[in-house]
Amino acid sequence: MKTKNYSKFVFSKENREIKPKTVMSLKESMKKFGFITGRPVLVTKEFVIIDGQHRFLAAKDLGIEIEFEILEGNYLEKMIHLNSTQSNWSLEDYVLSYANQNVDCYRKLLKFQEKYELSLSSAIAIFFGAGVKSQNIRNGEILKIRANAEQIADYITNCSVVAYNKDHKFIRAIVSVYDKLTKSQLNKLKSKLIIVPKLSNSQDFVTAFENIINKGKRLDYKVSLN
Repeated sequence: MKTKNYSKFVFSKENREIKPKTVMSLKESMKKFGFITGRPVLVTKEFVIIDGQHRFLAAKDLGIEIEFEILEGNYLEKMIHLNSTQSNWSLEDYVLSYANQNVDCYRKLLKFQEKYELSLSSAIAIFFGAGVKSQNIRNGEILKIRANAEQIADYITNCSVVAYNKDHKFIRAIVSVYDKLTKSQLNKLKSKLIIVPKLSNSQDFVTAFENIINKGKRLDYKVSLN
């Protein structure tokens, strides 16, 4: 059910405290995509809000229709149960939702992820760049696709000489250095990866890459990747 009759809804003092930052973030998303279908505000038959007060306020401020669902029974028990057990949407939930709403960059991201058999976080790092934050995704921002994303993904796939080539820390390290290296340096790195053990963080990988590229080079020919 949907309505713009905001006055019929009632807030419960037993519900969680309103977080203005959450309302603002939701408003930014709704400005682009409207009220996300499938996430209704849950209310009692008296229209006391059980779940979705932040979504309600964001939609009200923007003057858009609110999708809602009426639940029967003890509303206080249901509200406490929802607040204590429901998990927030995962990053994948957001990407899938935006892709289903035909947001082009997210549809292409999912195809890219499937093609290269990557985790979502790794696909994001390659496809949009390592500087993209999860909040950018959650807000539904229209993100610029990295021009050489496919080249980087192909390079990572071809690094199969090591078993960890699909590890997120390794991938972030490759993404951060790829544009700094020449083709011959990239080939040298790939050929010598076998000597690099699986490391605990991306920065350690970058340091190891730098050591490989600079081995045997005069000081004035050495590169800095950090």
